[in-house]
Amino acid sequence: MKDIVRLLDGVSYRNLTKLCGKEGLKKSGKKSEVIARLVESLPEERLRTYMMDFLGIGGKMLEHEFVPEHRKISEEEIKELKKKFGIKKWQLPKILDRDPIAMLIGAKPGDVLEIARKSETAGESKYYRLVIRGS
Repeated sequence: MKDIVRLLDGVSYRNLTKLCGKEGLKKSGKKSEVIARLVESLPEERLRTYMMDFLGIGGKMLEHEFVPEHRKISEEEIKELKKKFGIKKWQLPKILDRDPIAMLIGAKPGDVLEIARKSETAGESKYYRLVIRGS
C-alpha cells in the first residue's frame, strides 16, 4: 500500500480531485488529506487500476502484440482443469494480483487465469495461473 501512496503523491492535485469526484468522495482539502481519503475508501485493486490509467498504460497494454490474451475462468472450468490434469488448485503456477494484466482484468486472489499464447511453430498454447496476493 505504501507504493500506491507514493504513486498517488506523484499525481496532480487536479487529477486526485477528479478521482474523488468520480468515486463520490469529498474533493477538497490538502493533497495529503485527499490521498488519505482515497486510500481509506477505495480497494487497493481499484487504486492500482486508476494509477495505470494516470500513467497511460491501461488499455494500451492489453492491445500490445506481445501481451497474450488473459481471461478469468469459471469455477466449472477450474474443476475440469483439476480433473484433467489431476492436480489441486494450489499446484498451479502463480501470478501476483499486482501483475498489471491481472489488475486490468480485475483478477483477485483465488482466481485462475487462462493465458492463450500464440506461436508460429506451436500455434496456440494455453497456460493457467493461480492469482495470489502480492506482498
